[in-house]
Amino acid sequence: MTGNFQPVSIRTGQSKVAEPTDPYMATAVAYSTPGYDGMAAMARAFVEEFARLGWPRDRIARMFRMPRYVAAHAVYRDRGPEFVERLITDVLGHPPEQGPEVS
Repeated sequence: MTGNFQPVSIRTGQSKVAEPTDPYMATAVAYSTPGYDGMAAMARAFVEEFARLGWPRDRIARMFRMPRYVAAHAVYRDRGPEFVERLITDVLGHPPEQGPEVS
């Protein structure tokens, strides 16, 4: 090794505008697989993963309602809030706590 070492300048690409043919653009592809409900499996994986991280039921349910969680929100839009609640109950094993009934 010599004393003429020059550090290499690394460009981060922050100023580069993504082009339509850019191979690194994130792309979602859905496949129809008869007999397999991929959307339900994906949603269940979300609930299981965030439950393992310690998220409480209400926070997991809120995630499905928030558009910034694109895939989870797609499940919420496509299947509805009842589906999400049933799935969360199925994974966590208990229904949501209800407040006291007002008569």
